[in-house]
Amino acid sequence: MPPIVPPIFRDDFTALARRPEIVADSRRRRPLFFDGKFLTAADLNREQAYLLLRQADVAKSLGFGVISGLRVDQSAVTAGGAANAAASIRLTAGSGITPAGEVVVVGAAKIVDLADVPRLEQLNAAFGLSRTPQDPFRNLSGLFVVGLRAVEFTSNPVPVYPPSISGETQSQDGEIIEASAVTLVPYTSGVAADEPLRTRARVAREIFLDQKPPRLPAGVLPLAMVYLRAGQLEWVDEFLVRREAGDDDRFGFAFAPRALAEAHFFQYQDLLADLEARQPGRFAASDFFEILPPGGPLPRHVVNTTDFTQAFFPAEARLELALVPEDELPSLMEESIDLPPIDLSLKPEDNDAFALLVLVPVPRSQYAETLASLTPRRLPLRPTLAQPLSRQKPLDYLRAWKPQLLGAVASVAIETDALPDAGWVGVVNRTNQLWYVRRRNLPDGTGLASATVTVSSTAPEAPGATDGPGVETGGGEIVIPPLANEDERMLATLAQEKLWGRYALLKAISSPQVHAFIARLFSADLILQNALLRHALMTELETGAKLTSESPEENFEMIQGGLRVKVLAAEAVEAAVKTVMREELLKGLAAAFARFPRPLADLRVRTALGLTGRLPEIGDLGLKMPNDPKFQKLMERVVKSASTGRRQAIRDAVDKFIGR
Repeated sequence: MPPIVPPIFRDDFTALARRPEIVADSRRRRPLFFDGKFLTAADLNREQAYLLLRQADVAKSLGFGVISGLRVDQSAVTAGGAANAAASIRLTAGSGITPAGEVVVVGAAKIVDLADVPRLEQLNAAFGLSRTPQDPFRNLSGLFVVGLRAVEFTSNPVPVYPPSISGETQSQDGEIIEASAVTLVPYTSGVAADEPLRTRARVAREIFLDQKPPRLPAGVLPLAMVYLRAGQLEWVDEFLVRREAGDDDRFGFAFAPRALAEAHFFQYQDLLADLEARQPGRFAASDFFEILPPGGPLPRHVVNTTDFTQAFFPAEARLELALVPEDELPSLMEESIDLPPIDLSLKPEDNDAFALLVLVPVPRSQYAETLASLTPRRLPLRPTLAQPLSRQKPLDYLRAWKPQLLGAVASVAIETDALPDAGWVGVVNRTNQLWYVRRRNLPDGTGLASATVTVSSTAPEAPGATDGPGVETGGGEIVIPPLANEDERMLATLAQEKLWGRYALLKAISSPQVHAFIARLFSADLILQNALLRHALMTELETGAKLTSESPEENFEMIQGGLRVKVLAAEAVEAAVKTVMREELLKGLAAAFARFPRPLADLRVRTALGLTGRLPEIGDLGLKMPNDPKFQKLMERVVKSASTGRRQAIRDAVDKFIGR
């Protein structure tokens, strides 16, 4: 029994098109077959066209690009096997989807001669891509995109029945053959095609930083960009235009779509390998690049281990060597992909946030032992050539020429920054490949939450006041004691935990009264007896001051270049006191970390825990549920992440646990 069709669909198309709730798609119409219908060739062709259109719509929803293979590089021989090819490329087997949703396939690897002008001229004329008039290939110069386009042609003639009236048997092509045609599309942009490598750098800037993709017909799948000069192939660059199939832009918060950011990484990696093969030794990035991806490999000899200097990055860049387990490199590159590229053409004064980590990968089985043998744990890298005086930052100038003006900050920095030992030399020289990653410059989100508290400058002898720092008076106010010098015990504990530089910066942005107050806080027995509380208090104070980096030097430089003067207000100190200066917090932290005495003996672990800003939350949880199995699993994850320096993972785990 045939299915019952609702009455609304029995009307003709004209009647249905008038109904407001019906949105007809004139492209997708297929024949309705039934017994007794006279079937024509047009009906079957229309059925095929319908299926091809639906397939193209589905393919477009998946995102255009290369599915597999289709790699392009320069060939040393022509398609006929002749050596010293002037303009030939090698194309591997593979498949892809054009922006129009058509599937293109290359079944086997082949060599294509770009100088095969007649064939390419015919294809370009058929596709509407040829220039008028067409130049001879020997005169052809400029940038071109090598692409694949889906084409169809008919073949295999078969007899037509019935014969004609005269009795003659006719024949007609009986098959439609689908194929993929290699074609050249001129790349139109404002980039002047002159010196090959400089042209390549400018095109990379236009595509990856300015995000101006090549304007191509929808039926062409781009595979590579080539640079021709008088018919001679200068270079082939796949990832300037090659994109992997798939549409994954995540939430759209990154600097560029994921496919574009990935292509920039691979384009830089391929070009760097090509440069190292042509020009071994040290060179500056600005000689061959205008932009760099936010993370990637470095030249083999980028670091001079005799004095730990580098000439690859600009002199204003702040670089530090850091050890990392080699199996974490992929995740670090993955995290950096959302950040903007590094613009090497920026002026030094416009590039204050140019901070990088140079990563030295080691096997995980050797990581802990190697890290323990290094002094210091992170090693700053200096530029090979000193900057001109006009381009030096004030802090650098003072350190070089007027160290006495820096007072205690400079002297402590010089004393606490140990010179690199032979361990760093050995680790760097044994590493086959160094990597870099752009450091984030984001404030801690906990600084967005605050409470207004009235602060009094009453002396400790006032009625209702107490001598203990951060203790409430009878009126619910915090008493700021008079100015007092830091005692030696407090300074020693800060230096032991590598907190002196951060404390000195807080001192520099505090009024005398506020400075006296934070000096009393760090001198309190509660803080002196527990290293975790020292780190927690320091982070809370920095959060209240809205400092954006963990490095005192970087914060100092940012403060100098900021439009507003940063100060540590008394309200911020009061908020830190209420959060940290609690006996309950001390007991909660002791309960939370009772099972992890050995990791807490590592300064790096304590520093990482403190910088997360989550120690108060962990202490409160340890006080409430010390023996809860779920909390114990949380602490195992927290300690493991702190051991590897993954502070954001700690924040995410704690926030998820408490339901933020």
